[in-house]
Amino acid sequence: MSAPVQTQATPHTDGEPRARTTGKAKRIATGLLVYALVTALTLFVVDRGLIAMNLFTPRYNYGHPTVGWVSARATGRMVEASCPNLATGQTVVFTRNEDGIRTAHSAQELRQNSGAFKIAVGGDSHTDLCEPNDKVHFGVMERELNSLALPSAVFAFGAGKYSPLQAYLAVREPMERYSADAFVLNLYTGNDFYDMLRVDDRPYFEADGNGYRIADPVWYQLDSPNKKRDSRVLFLMESAYQKTGLRRVLLRVHYLRDVASSQKAGVLAVGAYMNDLRKAASDSVEYPHAFSAQMLNQQLFFHRFPGSREESVRRVKALLELVRQQNPNRLLVMSPVPSYQLVDRSPVDPAFLEVIGKLPISYESGVAEELELYQTLKRMALESGWVFVDNLPRLREYQGTERLYNRTDYHIEPVASQIIGKAQAHAIANACAARAAGTPRSALTDRPDSSVTACDKPLAQRLPARPR
Repeated sequence: MSAPVQTQATPHTDGEPRARTTGKAKRIATGLLVYALVTALTLFVVDRGLIAMNLFTPRYNYGHPTVGWVSARATGRMVEASCPNLATGQTVVFTRNEDGIRTAHSAQELRQNSGAFKIAVGGDSHTDLCEPNDKVHFGVMERELNSLALPSAVFAFGAGKYSPLQAYLAVREPMERYSADAFVLNLYTGNDFYDMLRVDDRPYFEADGNGYRIADPVWYQLDSPNKKRDSRVLFLMESAYQKTGLRRVLLRVHYLRDVASSQKAGVLAVGAYMNDLRKAASDSVEYPHAFSAQMLNQQLFFHRFPGSREESVRRVKALLELVRQQNPNRLLVMSPVPSYQLVDRSPVDPAFLEVIGKLPISYESGVAEELELYQTLKRMALESGWVFVDNLPRLREYQGTERLYNRTDYHIEPVASQIIGKAQAHAIANACAARAAGTPRSALTDRPDSSVTACDKPLAQRLPARPR
C-alpha cells in the first residue's frame, strides 16, 4: 500500500477575519450613506413640490423686528378685542383702534384732533390689563383730565413681560404719528429693573463705549423676522426641537452663564438661581408661577448675581435720558406701579409667605429692596426732566375693603387703577398749570433748564393748580 499523501495546512491568520469585518462595515456604511442620500433627496423633492403647490404652509411665529413681540397688530379698522380675566373667569371686551392701540379714538381722530391734549401710555401687562379700557388707569386718567377741564385723548399700548425699553419703543412711532403731547411710562417696580437685563426675544441695552446702544433681540422662543423660511421639512424638524424645550433651556443657561462670568460667579450660582425659581412655584394659586413672575424672579436674580442690580439701575437711567433726548418738547411722566409686596398690605397672603419660606430671601428684604429701587427711580426721573407720579403712598393709604391686587397672578385690580389714573391726571394737570403760570420747571424736576412746550396751549392756561 502506498503511504498517504501528506498535505501541508495553510496557516490561519488574523488578517482574514479583520478584512471580512472591515468589508462588512464598509458595506453597511455605504448602504446607510445611500439610504441617507435617497431620503434627503426624496425629502428635498417633496419639499420643493409642496412649496411649488403652496401646500402645508409653515406657521412660523415671527417676532416684531423692533420690540420683539406685540400684544396686538394693526388691523386697519377699529376692533372689539377680548381677553379671559383669570381672576373673575369672565370674558372682557375692550376697544383697539386701526393701529392695534387701546383707545376709544380712531387713528384718524388722533392724527387730526389738534384741540385735545394727546397722551401716549406704555407699559407691560400692568398696562395691558384684562379690563375694559375705562377701568384701566389710562382710561381713568383720560376721564379725570376731561373733568379737570383739560380735553384729552389717551391711547395706550402694553404687552406682558415688556421691559421699560420695549414699552417706549412700542409707542414711539404712534406718538409721532398722532403728535402726542405727553408720554406716560408705567414702570412696574416688581420686575422691570430685572427685565432691563433680559435679552430673550426683546431689544436690550448693550454697553457701547461709555454708554449703551439698543441691540437687536436674541430670538429664544420666537422666530427671527429677518430670516423668512418656507421649507416644510425644516419647519417640522424645528417644531419638534422646540417642543422638547431643549433650545430654550440651552439658551437660558448660556445667558445665565454669561451673567455669572461677568460677575465672577460660577456655575453653582446659575444652578442655585434656577433651583430657586423651581421652588418659587406654588400650587396654592391658580397661576403657579405668579410669585416668581411678578416679584420673586427679580429678587432672586439680584440675590444670586448682586452686581446685576446696579447694572439694571444704570440701564433704567440711560433709558430715561434717551427718552428725554428724543422727546425734548414732550411732557414725560414716570408713573411707577409698585408690586403687591411693596404696597405691603396686611394680612399678607399665606401662599406668598409659604413660598418665601423656601427661599434664601425674606419678605422684609424684598420690601426694602424694591422700596430702594422705587426711590432711586424717583430721583433719576426727576434728574432726567420727568414728572414723577408717586403712586406708592396713595396705594398704601387706601382704606377700602377691595383688593388692590388679585390672588390669581397678582396684577392690579380696577380699584388700584382708579388710584393710579387719578394720580396721573393730577400730575399732568399740575405740570400744565405750572407751565401756564410761568412756574419754573425746576419746581417739578430740579432741572432749571428744562421746559415743557407741550403744555403751551391756550386751554392749559385755564387750569388752576390742583392739589395732590
